[in-house]
Amino acid sequence: MNDPAPSERTAHETPCGHAVHRPGDIDPGNLYMKVEREGAEYVHHYLIQISPVKSVGLSMIYIDPDDILIDRGGIPAFELLSPEDHKKPQIGHIFESDKGTFLKVIEDPKSLKMYAFINIATGEVKRRQERNINMVYDAWKITGLI
Repeated sequence: MNDPAPSERTAHETPCGHAVHRPGDIDPGNLYMKVEREGAEYVHHYLIQISPVKSVGLSMIYIDPDDILIDRGGIPAFELLSPEDHKKPQIGHIFESDKGTFLKVIEDPKSLKMYAFINIATGEVKRRQERNINMVYDAWKITGLI
């Protein structure tokens, strides 16, 4: 990836949608997207592992706002592969709808029941986005940063 020098920041200082690493991660190839969900009183911060991709069980990882992240300085660029018209997305699939382009993940890894949808252009977490789907991509990869 051709991007600015990584910088350490707290989770709440790291812009929503940015590609990040976790300090002390044993595998430096692990890349995450920092995502946020607006709560009633405050913002919830999460990570989604985007490289290497493990679509089975892909879930949101809660992080404390004061956790340190290594900000890669940009939003990940997704290359969308294997398109299928109007197929129902599974966990780990990316889909396009009238409301945007979303990555489907498990919201609560303990229950495996609730789903969250990550807007890949902004890093915002949404619920109930599986209406008016135009295209589903069951494979994708990160090609750089925007």
